[in-house]
Amino acid sequence: MLSKQGIKFPRFFVQLRKNSSIPVPTSTIIKTGQIVSRLGFGGYRINRNDDSHKVALEKAIKSGINVIDTSTHFEFGESEEVIGKVLNNAIKDGTVTREGMVIISKAGYVNIADTTHLDDSFAKINDKSAHSISPEFLNKQISDSLSRLNLEKLDIFMLNNPERILQAKNKHLSISNLYDDIERALDYLDKEVMKGRIGGYGICSNSMAISIAADHISLPKIFEKLSNSSKKNFMSIQTPFNLFERDLIQRGVGQTCSLAEYAKSNDIFVFTNRPLHAMAGGSIRKLVNNRDLRDLPEHQIVNNLSNGLQRLDQLESEFSNELFPLGHPLSTKFIWSQIFSQNLSRLSQNHFATKYYLEKQAKPAIIRDLDCLCDYVKNMALDEEKSRLQSWMMNYQMETQSLMDSMVSYALINVLHSNDELDSIISYLAPSLYLETVQHHSPLSVKALRINLANQIIGCVLVGMRKPEYVQDSLSALELSDDDYLTIEALNDIYASQNFQ
Repeated sequence: MLSKQGIKFPRFFVQLRKNSSIPVPTSTIIKTGQIVSRLGFGGYRINRNDDSHKVALEKAIKSGINVIDTSTHFEFGESEEVIGKVLNNAIKDGTVTREGMVIISKAGYVNIADTTHLDDSFAKINDKSAHSISPEFLNKQISDSLSRLNLEKLDIFMLNNPERILQAKNKHLSISNLYDDIERALDYLDKEVMKGRIGGYGICSNSMAISIAADHISLPKIFEKLSNSSKKNFMSIQTPFNLFERDLIQRGVGQTCSLAEYAKSNDIFVFTNRPLHAMAGGSIRKLVNNRDLRDLPEHQIVNNLSNGLQRLDQLESEFSNELFPLGHPLSTKFIWSQIFSQNLSRLSQNHFATKYYLEKQAKPAIIRDLDCLCDYVKNMALDEEKSRLQSWMMNYQMETQSLMDSMVSYALINVLHSNDELDSIISYLAPSLYLETVQHHSPLSVKALRINLANQIIGCVLVGMRKPEYVQDSLSALELSDDDYLTIEALNDIYASQNFQ
């Protein structure tokens, strides 16, 4: 339904809302006839420890979201467990019927400790994780999913990022080997369809839409080798799509159609993920500007950051000039004020990168250095030195933690400024997306979802809705999208702005 004038939902979508128990815009999985909400509940990071996850899922189901996407490895199976309990309660109390819900799970990732039963049929990715799509692995994963979800059948089961197999450290695997593995996996899944444990299958891939990616897997190459009966069972794909990552709807070099166009021509339903967590410039860009960020005391955070750097520098100067013997290897370890200062500009550009670097790299390194210093104090320091060094270590540990907290908050402020600017640009280029009277939790997120929904070739956008306020923003995007009228020019201008191209 693209035209020079604009983009509009087909009439039957709107009519269906009035006559259906699903009070949201919908689309249809052609091969099964299932009617699904155009936004789905993404189960990534759902766990038992946060009651808001359960509340959010209950709210989504009651509001007409009838697609739930999860995976065997999400939170080590806890995602499926929580979803299973909430879903079964909703079915028991009559909120929904099992037939009215579409439940998706995926498999591929596995903890390296759980590969002992797989013989050689797995790819070791690193010391902690592995990947497999072998029939014996898929058999167990489907059984475990059904058990955790307390279901007899998964509507759709997906191979999860099979391209990760190419990163194997324990053996050499070529792209040809990968296609052979995928073919064997789909042959096995045909048997699962016959057993009735899954309704159909598909592939979730981060690289399928990117024709120039080193680990690109080709949907036509996979699909066209299938038998006619298998083609009926291959019902869907799932891939990232957002303001920055639009390869799904674009034609790559030498391609006659986009991945989405190919899928549509073969009645393959298109799910998308990561609508609000874009990969941009090699890092994650979270498309939010929620009110929680606005409550951050910006002036105080900047002062805390500046003062924290100064205090840490003073502690390190005291250590190198007064407390520790010059020339000792430990005397050069504590220079973190310099490291943080030199990298502050880069770190402040991306909240996720900052948090990851500080938690996974800087903090462990600081702890190791302090442990070494602690050993020195116990075994080598003079009695008159010990008390002062122990006091210094305690102060240093507190100051570094406080400073790292300030750096994360500072990065969040920069995210807010950047995303507020993006929000303003979108509102200028597409005034129909701007509603001054509506107070959303994250206005940018609502706009980003509405822009995704404007691409009608996408069947369902999977959104991380683990908090009730995220569900509400998603529902607002759905409701508003029913009346959206974006011109193609406005949509292209949005994509082109901020160097999206």
